[in-house]
Amino acid sequence: MRLSGEKAEEMLNSVLTNQVPEEYNLGVYALLLNPKGRIQTDLRVLKSAGEVLLVVEPEGAAAAKELLGRYAPFYRIGLEDLSGTEAAWGVIGLYGPRSGELLGGLELAEYESADVTLGGADLLASGVAVPVPGYDLLGPAGALDAAREYLARRGAFPVGLDAYETARVEAGVPRFGSDITPENFPAEAGILDRAVSFEKGCYPGQETVARMHYRGHPNRTLHRFAVEGAAPAGAEILQNGKRVGQVTSVAPLPVNGEMLALGYLSHTADEQGELRAGEATLRPSPSPQ
Repeated sequence: MRLSGEKAEEMLNSVLTNQVPEEYNLGVYALLLNPKGRIQTDLRVLKSAGEVLLVVEPEGAAAAKELLGRYAPFYRIGLEDLSGTEAAWGVIGLYGPRSGELLGGLELAEYESADVTLGGADLLASGVAVPVPGYDLLGPAGALDAAREYLARRGAFPVGLDAYETARVEAGVPRFGSDITPENFPAEAGILDRAVSFEKGCYPGQETVARMHYRGHPNRTLHRFAVEGAAPAGAEILQNGKRVGQVTSVAPLPVNGEMLALGYLSHTADEQGELRAGEATLRPSPSPQ
């Protein structure tokens, strides 16, 4: 999505959980909450040539448009869904140790952006740290096709969504629409450090987020598991016959011979005790993040 108007960043800072940096090329990862503090969607804020772009998962797009649309008229902000235009925008990822080299030696911090030209196509490159360091390239579909062909000729190896999802689960990075839903609080998903500023001004749901952070603890938290057997996403996690959680994502591919998954565990669960999901046994396996 593209925001247009002089007060775009001011509006975002009034509704997002994180502070948008003042620098012209620095963005941020943040959440939109309802007044009760539950996550309606997550998003990335990116900047380019004076424009403000929002990258949202498909499952969160309707909520982002609806919530931001409430505030946009008061700030005289335009909100355009670039994925719904005739030249629909998209994203391709370029990850790995040679990714910067393939972009002409480009070096960007996480959420930092720069304009690049690949194969004659103009795109926006944004720095990525997780689940694999590299860059996301954003632009119209035709430009992305040209960039993909250019990068393949330079030695980039095409991989599918299964590889990305496996890396994401291995890194313990939750995805909105699977590991995060509108029923979750930020503290449950383990994303406070990435997505929430406790020094910024007010935003919807701030009181609940602060209270849970400073005075309480969530009833459930997201964990990474090593899986023995078949544990489909959505399966209940049982301990001694009692429901203590739910599997939310399963890595499509093994990692060092081991299957991994993400899911929520109740604070009452014994992490050292046996955990079952379907026909599988789960063992908590702390993620590197």
